[in-house]
Amino acid sequence: MNDSSVEDIATYYDEFAPHYVPGWRSVQYYGPLVADFLLRALTPECRVLDVGCGPGQLTSELPADVEVLGCDVSPRMLASARRARPRGRYELHDLNDPVPAAWGRFDVVLAVGCLEFCRDLSATLAHLAAACAPGARVLVGAVEDRVLGPGARQREFSAEGLPGVAMHTYDATAQLAAVTAAGLAPYEYRYVPAWRHEEYGYVVHYGLWELRRV
Repeated sequence: MNDSSVEDIATYYDEFAPHYVPGWRSVQYYGPLVADFLLRALTPECRVLDVGCGPGQLTSELPADVEVLGCDVSPRMLASARRARPRGRYELHDLNDPVPAAWGRFDVVLAVGCLEFCRDLSATLAHLAAACAPGARVLVGAVEDRVLGPGARQREFSAEGLPGVAMHTYDATAQLAAVTAAGLAPYEYRYVPAWRHEEYGYVVHYGLWELRRV
């Protein structure tokens, strides 16, 4: 299986950007968990980094005084996010690359619903940690596949839409090692159903981590 192609992924999400939100609502389970985290993590005038933001469905309705910067590889997803929250800032960015220093530091960081395409979890979490302000609160969801067994593994993301593109999975031990190596402090870990893979007929699970930048 080939590794994730950023161009292929961008094209895949560009094609159904206008229809993403209704479909997402029908198959995902993690939205309420993210909403609960944000309710607890947000402070007045804080800065939020929404990694793999898609059409901005997780952050579009945050309070007006919250500064949201969303990033994604799909231009059409970013256009949808910009329409949903015109006061936000939206940038093309691959989550496998370092977060640009020019974006500044963030008080809250989300990376949920996107780490399916994370090739190196340790490196990506280190990039996110570098973008955190002191005391930042972080929520990440890494695909955890207990059927495949221990270690970092791959499944095909979609034979129909992204043939040959890997969905990267990490067991809990690899996730914890990546968190620790990034200098992030674990606050809570949960193994949760994330979204229903209708093409293959199974539920994708996340290791959902609430973290602190100390």
